[in-house]
Amino acid sequence: MSELPGYTHNTIVILKDFDTVFDLTNDIELWPQLFTEYKEAKVLERDGNQVTFQLTTFPEGDRPSRTWVSTRIIDKPGKKAEAQRVQQAFPFKMMKIHWTYEALPQNVGTVMTWEQRFEPAEGAWSVEKMEAFLNRNTRVQMQAIKEGVEAWSAKKPATVSV
Repeated sequence: MSELPGYTHNTIVILKDFDTVFDLTNDIELWPQLFTEYKEAKVLERDGNQVTFQLTTFPEGDRPSRTWVSTRIIDKPGKKAEAQRVQQAFPFKMMKIHWTYEALPQNVGTVMTWEQRFEPAEGAWSVEKMEAFLNRNTRVQMQAIKEGVEAWSAKKPATVSV
């Protein structure tokens, strides 16, 4: 990943097999159900394993809703996904995210790691303040994803009686 001034690294263990974790966390249209911060996730284009998509956040406190476009290269055999914002949105001048997945022995769980490299936009927080915010928020989002993915199999399709 290219060198940018800001960097975060966070990891969580999700107690589901690799395939389930990878497939659910890379289903971008599902993200509003897994993340607490996304109001909307729209896939704009698919080209092989590259997806271009638009995310919109909920407004939070004094922070307005934000919308941006990113590309994501999904590499299941390599157990990773890499994303980069192509349409920048304040507070970032640049944001790159590298997700990796590691199946635990006997596939009893999956270690999911996010590395974020970024450059704040002019007039945004300092790199240090942005790193602190991203570390806090990433941990909240990873916990929400963990809970959502671990509970996913409990969601059964409704049966229809005739």
